[in-house]
Amino acid sequence: MREHLLFTFKFNLGHLESLVKDLTDEQMVQQPHGVVNHPAWTLCHLASAANHTGVALGLESSFPADWEEAAKTGGEPSADAARYPSKEALLAELKKQHERVSEAVAGADPATFAKEYPDEGTRKYFPTIGDFVDYLLSAHEANHIGQIAAWRRAMGLASSAG
Repeated sequence: MREHLLFTFKFNLGHLESLVKDLTDEQMVQQPHGVVNHPAWTLCHLASAANHTGVALGLESSFPADWEEAAKTGGEPSADAARYPSKEALLAELKKQHERVSEAVAGADPATFAKEYPDEGTRKYFPTIGDFVDYLLSAHEANHIGQIAAWRRAMGLASSAG
């Protein structure tokens, strides 16, 4: 089953790259027609989430500390491009986090996935590390892919850069 999850995670990365490849850094933070979650926030958030997934699997955090505020769940995405790294930096970080998490998932002892999630607040939603990992690598990313696709339409852009 792990290979299927890792396939989806890799597919998601390719989809994200295709959705933003034609965007400028200035476009990355626009919020057309009240669409709040723009691509810069979304890529930063997904890279942070992947890092948290790696930490749940026993890796040390490697996400830039100075990006945390811009990426946090429940944070307010800003139209100020200066608050976000460039598109290239965001994609590089997302790729790096995908690679480390993919390696950690592929190499993890199967018993790791059955362990109780350590944070009590998160455990209400994801009782085990496996539940958390499965969600973050698949549905969480897919949700945000859909947001970028909707954002593109609100911007008057083609649905995908293909």
